[in-house]
Amino acid sequence: STAPPTSTSTPSGVTLFKTKSGLQYIDLVEGTGPSPQYGNFVTISYKAYIKLPDVSGKPPSKLDEFDSDEGYLIKHGNGRTIPGLDEGLHTMRVGGIRRIIIPPKLGYVTSGLGPIPVGPYGRWKLNRLLDRMVELKGGNVVMDVVMRGVAEDEADQGYYEDESLTPEEFDILRGNIEGSQQRARAAKQ
Repeated sequence: STAPPTSTSTPSGVTLFKTKSGLQYIDLVEGTGPSPQYGNFVTISYKAYIKLPDVSGKPPSKLDEFDSDEGYLIKHGNGRTIPGLDEGLHTMRVGGIRRIIIPPKLGYVTSGLGPIPVGPYGRWKLNRLLDRMVELKGGNVVMDVVMRGVAEDEADQGYYEDESLTPEEFDILRGNIEGSQQRARAAKQ
């Protein structure tokens, strides 16, 4: 199980949550629908930005938008989404609006992770901003997300579980595996 996020209130009254991984988020609107479970399909709308670190002697950096989508579909927990977005969605509810502040280690850490801008200009802009993050040794991916819907994947074979096995279930699983290994060894002899 994961530790609950810590929260701090800013002078303006906004509550900023921070998870153990370093992910931060602000709930702009609390949703009233269900939260996604791993393996569910999740539909979101989002605007994605890069926030570069401030450099001394220059004006503060602003959010630089590189992508947006009104109907993005995700298979929650399948490893094809940037880790920070997946983590930030897990505790949202349908109808919620959240700003997710994703540190570099939970962002675009490997190629092929989404969401990726559709057009070549958006991809070029994202790559340029990520290169600037590396040059400046800092910055965050920021996503404003609206959770539109959650649907169970009827073809899902149950590889995504939110809870771990109980000790009793683990003992049964271990016994089944050991028994099948013993039968396989006996069949070879």
